[in-house]
Amino acid sequence: MKHLILYLTIITFSCTFNAQEFNHIYQKVKSIPKQTYKTINQLHDLLVKSNYSHEEKTQAFAKFIVNNIAYGKRAKTPLKCVNSMEGVCQDYSELFKALCDISNIECHVVVGSGKNDSQDIGFYSSNHAWNAVKVNGKFQLFDLTWAAGTYNFQTKSFNKKFNDQYFNAKAEDFISNHFPDNSKWQLLDKPLSKNEYINSPAFSPEFKNLSLKNGIVRNNKLDITFESDSDFGSCSLFKWEINGFGTAGGQEITLTKKGKQYQLKIFEEKPGAYRYELVFWPSEKEEIQITNSDNSEFTSYSSSSSSSIQFKLITPNYKVPKPKSYDKKDPWGLIESYHYIFYQLDTKFFNELNPLKNINSISNFKYAVSLHYSLKNWIGDYKNLYTNLKNGDISYNINNFNVILSQSSDGYEFKEIKKSNLKIGDMGYLVAEVQKVLGLNQTGYFDAQTDIKVKSFQKINNLKPDGIIGKGTYTKLGL
Repeated sequence: MKHLILYLTIITFSCTFNAQEFNHIYQKVKSIPKQTYKTINQLHDLLVKSNYSHEEKTQAFAKFIVNNIAYGKRAKTPLKCVNSMEGVCQDYSELFKALCDISNIECHVVVGSGKNDSQDIGFYSSNHAWNAVKVNGKFQLFDLTWAAGTYNFQTKSFNKKFNDQYFNAKAEDFISNHFPDNSKWQLLDKPLSKNEYINSPAFSPEFKNLSLKNGIVRNNKLDITFESDSDFGSCSLFKWEINGFGTAGGQEITLTKKGKQYQLKIFEEKPGAYRYELVFWPSEKEEIQITNSDNSEFTSYSSSSSSSIQFKLITPNYKVPKPKSYDKKDPWGLIESYHYIFYQLDTKFFNELNPLKNINSISNFKYAVSLHYSLKNWIGDYKNLYTNLKNGDISYNINNFNVILSQSSDGYEFKEIKKSNLKIGDMGYLVAEVQKVLGLNQTGYFDAQTDIKVKSFQKINNLKPDGIIGKGTYTKLGL
């Protein structure tokens, strides 16, 4: 029996330049030997000639970075980045800007959300950095981190593979997986709202007029249509439980084609909450037949040959189950459990984790009921993050609330719930509550309009008008 296994799918899109035009630049960049640099100016002078245009210089800087810098440890300075030959997205962006600055090319480091896959749908995290560089009077978008290759966070290994689609990318395509904190860097005539970005599916821009508008689908039946200039020959469905990881087996999905129009139907038989990835293979694709030790076979495909649509699917009447396991001594091991506890106000489960407290009702804890209301539409997913506090406690941030745990000999025990301080760029339940008090549309997103209103409110109430909502502002708001 043959099975499909998906190793890696990269969301790609079109760029606005012809790479062949800069071959002479790329060849020169490739010829530069590895060495230790005393200054960034030294590197700059090796990369460019005096007769290079700004566009040629930009290409030289960008190509050198993706050729030589591997994703890894934070370098913190452009010089350390180039000499260690590794860094994170901030380092890639800052090195690019440092080189552009020397040539008096206007270049900005843009910070925002990078949507990698379906796990990011429904969440917003300002977790990525890229560049906007001005060439010939117009800004161009570059993500040199993603152009350089891919990073496997499980194996902590970098796979160098140049992707020129993140060089001078089209703004209307770039927005599908890059949302800047400052909306002006969308470079769109009609900027996308944060709400639209967060809740949209993740998909390759070659899918036009995609009928799937929501990234979180609450149905077990789905009919998807789209148009594309690409010649797709087949489709495979890969799925994981909502918080599942690892390699997933693929299922062939019937793909109907009529000209440039495509259609497929999905029916999920097993109740649950899933992350779906629909992978579309070209009519002529790179196939590798692999035989296992038990003589079974599976077909592997190269990541460069596929395009995908990713979303979350929750079947009707699905109820988030109680976690099957937890680890009280591992800070990561209780995140799901406390989400579930306050989602259900499950006092029995709370007492199981905190036997010394033995409370009668979890609702008696300050802010517990508000946290519960904030989770009313929870589908079981969560960000696997926690914060170490100075006193040794840890904090889980859930919808603008901080669930604080203290360490004991038996592991981590519940301590209290606190409200998070809020500022522009934040999103969640308490942001919507603030907007309600201020008479604003309850989007749940702390945007520029909310910031103006908050500062005005603070000024009227003799508070520091800094736009940061802390204890004093919460009190005056009646929250």
